Amino acid sequence: MNKTVQKIRVTPEMIINDMGLEYPQNFFCEFDTEGDPLNGIEGEVPKIHPRKDGWWIGKTNLSFTVELDGIYRITNLYFYNNSGSHKARVRMGTPFTWEFDKEFVPDMQKWCGFDTNFDTRYVNFEFNNNEAPSEIIIYGYKTEELNEVIPPITKHKKIKLDKFVGMNGFVNDADDISRACSYIREYHSWTWTGIPNGMDTAFSPNPSVNLRWNFDDFYKRRHSFGIDVCPTLTVGRDANPKDTSVGDTTKPEAYISYAAYLFQYVARYGSNKNINPELIKVAEGQEKKIGLGYISYVEPLNEPNGTWLGRDLYYSPFELAAFLSICYDGHEGKFKNIGVKQADPNCKMSMSGLAGINFNYIRAMSLWCKYNRKDGKLPFDAINMHHYCGKAISKAGIAKNVDVNLDERGDTQEKVYVGVSAEEGDIVGALRQIGEWRDRYAPHLEYWLTEFGWDTNQDYKTSTSAHAYGEYTGRQVQAMWLVREYLLLSSADIDRAAMYMSRDCGPEETTVGKYGTSGLVRFPIEHGPYDVIQGNKKDSFYYVYTLKHLLSDTYFDCEIESNNESVRIFKYVTDEGKSKYALWCVTADGTKVPGMKFRIPEGEYKLVKFVNESVFGKRSDLEYKDGYVTVDVSENPIFVVEK
Repeated sequence: MNKTVQKIRVTPEMIINDMGLEYPQNFFCEFDTEGDPLNGIEGEVPKIHPRKDGWWIGKTNLSFTVELDGIYRITNLYFYNNSGSHKARVRMGTPFTWEFDKEFVPDMQKWCGFDTNFDTRYVNFEFNNNEAPSEIIIYGYKTEELNEVIPPITKHKKIKLDKFVGMNGFVNDADDISRACSYIREYHSWTWTGIPNGMDTAFSPNPSVNLRWNFDDFYKRRHSFGIDVCPTLTVGRDANPKDTSVGDTTKPEAYISYAAYLFQYVARYGSNKNINPELIKVAEGQEKKIGLGYISYVEPLNEPNGTWLGRDLYYSPFELAAFLSICYDGHEGKFKNIGVKQADPNCKMSMSGLAGINFNYIRAMSLWCKYNRKDGKLPFDAINMHHYCGKAISKAGIAKNVDVNLDERGDTQEKVYVGVSAEEGDIVGALRQIGEWRDRYAPHLEYWLTEFGWDTNQDYKTSTSAHAYGEYTGRQVQAMWLVREYLLLSSADIDRAAMYMSRDCGPEETTVGKYGTSGLVRFPIEHGPYDVIQGNKKDSFYYVYTLKHLLSDTYFDCEIESNNESVRIFKYVTDEGKSKYALWCVTADGTKVPGMKFRIPEGEYKLVKFVNESVFGKRSDLEYKDGYVTVDVSENPIFVVEK
């Protein structure tokens, strides 16, 4: 091999972002202009790249790892500081047990470096985010090829869509709201049903700790309806399961109380009846129950990568991997009688749903698992992401197709954010990178999108607004866009899709802020003992309910060429071999294609339209003639169903 010492180009694909913050690739972005300080060749002065503005500035260290394509002799490292004396820490060797560990403070406004002469694949950098260098150069040469075998793509098995159409919901949702979907992501704070105390954490679900709700009854009723419920057990400022007294929060033992709580949760509601009753810990006045069989999935934490709650409640990828490892199987059984799999091996655990589609988190968690778990595998059964489709539009542009007075709304910027359709937001493209990684490196994992949706408040446009346009009201747009996103997700190898959310947070006319009016049911919610009064339900309630009926006995089969750039056609098939076809215009400008001839195999067919106040849609027979049925296609999807 060539042993000439040279600059090693670091690309974004080589960087594992240990903290999940910032853009570490910026430290290597001036490769062609920075010169060659080892050999005395001057280049341009490296630019100062703006730091992200947030709570973490100066309050936490930024850490990232460069993963090289082989074993390299790293001979020298150089840093450039534009201002101040900034300390950097460099580690090399085996991740998490680094054999090379050095701190270095380069001088200001000049390239400064040191010799290393160390063989490694991994180079880790750490510095306070408020004192980061402007640019970094790595020198060396490759000493060994890795000859790693890249696994082939394993195409994800087609799933039956009987549990596909989901929503985010709550323990006090009325029964008929829940029945709009086949899967509920039910979330509440873990301290509503748990009393944290290490290995002695006790369970209190019936009634819950706050003495308001009966979770036994909720799960039992949803199970009797044939609805899968996945409890999503969240945290708050006063209920953080991260035990900082352990010292290193990238160690599984920092999360024992929560993992012990999950064991109790799954022992009660999972399907395993063969659990020693002495292991069951319930609060005073609670009855011990084992293996009720009400749930088959559970999700620990919601959006742990959210930066808005501060550092204590933010989970770096390594922290999250450690947390999930002990929650999944007690960190491969090291900790006994805690975690999901030790309570019920058949119960599946999703990873915590991340805010945004974040491939960096998956890569960084994989590195932690590679060097901290014997099996080297990610400790969960489903990848879980959140994503909302929206974009910035100029005021001049938005005024053409949105019925809203921007001045009254209070927008002062030249651009405003509004929701866009799933097609315009390219939801399938956004999911593709993680999907392809899953198919290659972890084909056994499911892939979920458990938050998406649009607000219906028309007086305050949010970045997820379903804005009224043409003949469509905001409620109709929300309903149409939800159906269209479910259809797109079903074609993209997504196993579970959950819209956000069951109900509005406040009155539709006055509630401001994202997600406040993204519900299927408006606020206030007037209902009897179990069902919501008809007038409270939005168009989206009926559209989603209808879609659940249409897809519940089908598998996604393929997309059919429509010969019209505005129209997409998806084919679904049932176990009996019957076909169902979804047709819609992908635009958001009122496009219609009347009298479209749709070539289809000979048979008898009916048309299903999504309409308000019907959970089965509006149905009518179609005439089959000369190999075609004729339908009117618009932005509101329709189904052609084989009888």
